[in-house]
Amino acid sequence: MAKVEILTGAERQRRWSTELKLSILQEAFGTDGSVSVVARRHDILPQQIYAWRKRFAAPELEAPETASFIPVSVIGPSESQAEGSKGNGLRSRSKNVDIVLRNGRVLRIAADMDLVLLSSLIACVEAA
Repeated sequence: MAKVEILTGAERQRRWSTELKLSILQEAFGTDGSVSVVARRHDILPQQIYAWRKRFAAPELEAPETASFIPVSVIGPSESQAEGSKGNGLRSRSKNVDIVLRNGRVLRIAADMDLVLLSSLIACVEAA
């Protein structure tokens, strides 16, 4: 037989403590959790669990609304460097790139540097 609940008062809205909400979220999104099973167990709608997850989620970082460009100038190797490497018979090293940031700092990196590492390095140097 189905469960029947009779409501006599005007208010149906239940109050959930923050601790209970977080424990339900942990239960629903844990390794063995299922949102629909946890919702039935606690007699709430699955949408309520997703709303709590959104409410307690870490705030997202917003991307800038417009793209910003900075001037870049490419400077070739000086003649003295080119002649010196040929005259000494030394192998040329991997090419370096100098990046001048907005704050005036200069990054000298290898031209074949990983782009993910480079972007995090630029963010750290600009933030400092």
